[in-house]
Amino acid sequence: MLHPGRHITLSFFRYAAGKRLWGMRQMAEMRQPLHEVSGLNFYKLLGTGGGSGYSSWPDFGTYGLLGAWESRSAADAFHAEHAAHQAFLANSEEVYTLHLVPLLSRGAWSGINPFMAATPVQDGPLAVLTRATIKPRYIIPFWRRVGVVARSLEGREGLLFTKGVGELPWVEQATFSVWRSEKDMMAFAYGRGQAHTEAVARTRQAKGFSEELYARFRVVAEVGTWKGTRPLVGALNT
Repeated sequence: MLHPGRHITLSFFRYAAGKRLWGMRQMAEMRQPLHEVSGLNFYKLLGTGGGSGYSSWPDFGTYGLLGAWESRSAADAFHAEHAAHQAFLANSEEVYTLHLVPLLSRGAWSGINPFMAATPVQDGPLAVLTRATIKPRYIIPFWRRVGVVARSLEGREGLLFTKGVGELPWVEQATFSVWRSEKDMMAFAYGRGQAHTEAVARTRQAKGFSEELYARFRVVAEVGTWKGTRPLVGALNT
């Protein structure tokens, strides 16, 4: 089940202390059930970092699920009735899901580009995902450059939501952020975020990545809450 999807969802599950072990186990136990979900072309079960996700120490209370779907209806059917999602709901203290439409995607994740750009959606916040598999010898130099800059995302003008995620701590990492507008995102990328861009460029030049991907999306819906709030209220047209 490795095919591009036209509709993307990214869900975050927050677990109370007594359910954290259950959440951790799902990183392995949910693979087969998700593999059998109709209309789910590509998925990744994700851990997160502490704080906003850019700490080197994992957040054992928060996990994520990214799905690339054949259609919005397939995603909605999964969230409405599938046993796997119902299990997440039953065991989570809080669930927050973003629905995304790919605008552009370049690179690869597990050997494919999982995001199929659709007819451009003009309205709505802009989401950006960058992910890479870092070769072992470049892990420490990369994180020395990136860590402080990535954490500086917090409090940025126009930033609505951000969380660092990954399949394998320190090695297979992704940054995910949602911005009120492309202008806000670009102001960070070429301002305080420029050091992040330079770190990526230096690592790429040194051939420090074995795989990388960059993608942009339009956020079309949010479902649930994040730490008791809805981060995109007022920014979405729905």
